[in-house]
Amino acid sequence: MTMCIYLSCIVTMTMWMPNIEERRGPRYLAISDALADDIREEKIKAGERLPTHRDLAFHLGVTVGTVSRAYAEAERRGLTYGEVGRGTYVQGGQGTNAEATSFFRKEATESNKIDFGLNMPAAGNRAAALSETLQDIARSPHLDDFLAYQTDGGMLPHRQAISNWLTKYGLTNDPEQIVISAGAQHALTVVLMAMTDPGDLVATESHTYPAIKGLTQQLGLKITGLEMDEFGIVPDAFERLCHSRPPKILYCLPTLQNPTTAIMPEDRRQEIAAIALHYNVLIMDDDVYGYLVENAPPPISVYAPKISFFISGASKFLAPGLRVGFIHSPAPFADKIRSTLQLTTWMAAPLMAEIERRWLEDGTADEFILWHRTEAQFRQQVAMRELSGCDFSSHPSSYHFWLKMPEHWRAESFVDRVAEKGVTILPSTTFAVGTSNDMEAVRICLGSPDTREKVEAGLKIIANTLSESQRPAQNVI
Repeated sequence: MTMCIYLSCIVTMTMWMPNIEERRGPRYLAISDALADDIREEKIKAGERLPTHRDLAFHLGVTVGTVSRAYAEAERRGLTYGEVGRGTYVQGGQGTNAEATSFFRKEATESNKIDFGLNMPAAGNRAAALSETLQDIARSPHLDDFLAYQTDGGMLPHRQAISNWLTKYGLTNDPEQIVISAGAQHALTVVLMAMTDPGDLVATESHTYPAIKGLTQQLGLKITGLEMDEFGIVPDAFERLCHSRPPKILYCLPTLQNPTTAIMPEDRRQEIAAIALHYNVLIMDDDVYGYLVENAPPPISVYAPKISFFISGASKFLAPGLRVGFIHSPAPFADKIRSTLQLTTWMAAPLMAEIERRWLEDGTADEFILWHRTEAQFRQQVAMRELSGCDFSSHPSSYHFWLKMPEHWRAESFVDRVAEKGVTILPSTTFAVGTSNDMEAVRICLGSPDTREKVEAGLKIIANTLSESQRPAQNVI
């Protein structure tokens, strides 16, 4: 009887053992990252019990404390759940939303004084502009229209204003190709939902916007990172992937790439577009930071309009709380995009879209863009002064930059150290796709602090910390 009970316990526990030999960074993060990858690839399934802390520590040659910390991190990400006296189990569903949310590091930013973690634009005078616009809207004879349901992916005047605006990028001026979303991230969700099926492959840059990893996990998609250089995706890497296993969609940020700030030159954009056309790979062309670069190259979408979804939104160049994004869709897919958007949130708020329309048409948006470029340039100059001699990639008018670590620092340890001093930044592991994190770097966002003085103070802390020695790792019990 005892033997039967013992055997029953054995078969309910998975023999999962992560491969962490090629993963860099702290061991506990390597274990939790490996678990996330294996859940996504269905190597381990919902409800399966993980090895005990002691067993996993023995097989991996790490301390029990390291495994305990790894399991705690996995639970924080939503990968697992624990039952007292029974063990740790894989959470249900097609993965987790943790990759989409964990990069906010709420537990750190709530108490820190200077937040360089979130890539937000500086505030400027947007509140004053909003006050005037809301007063004008309140006097509108069409006010009730903004409180009604919309079924066409947005009101026609709103879609027309966006379509007119996008002609400066070289995109077709057709409001029927415009679908208004509740922000650019919602636009990404809608396109992925509409154009992919579970198991499809999504290709991205090797380091990319973290939420795209969470979205692919939630939708049961596979994701792979493409080799990058200082100009973004390497075309040969994209073509090799297409030749061996064509992805369904390529997601990329060609202008001020997040996190590296790379700007893809026009000839490379044409090359990427040609490869995608040859292998019939759809393109999600994310341009949320393009407004900061004067005379930026045309979007990839211009060179492959039949397969490209150009995505942007008001959050970056107008205000984060103005949750209005938009999709410039290939005409044959526009109806499918509209119907999918209705499944997610029915419509973007017409009142928010009306504010955006007015600002696009009356010149307010252009004024904001010029102000943001000037403010970003000032903050970048502060960064260049305070971090003189450091190795970082940036652009003169970008709100973020990519700081490479000196040899004596690992990114995760550096992030923890500056957090102790009241500064939030994000490590390269946050942006790495799969096991593609081959660098020790951090992303620093200059727009979030509300004053220039805070920017300077935070950068001084970062500069001083770079010159310190990294403390030896300590076991966590």
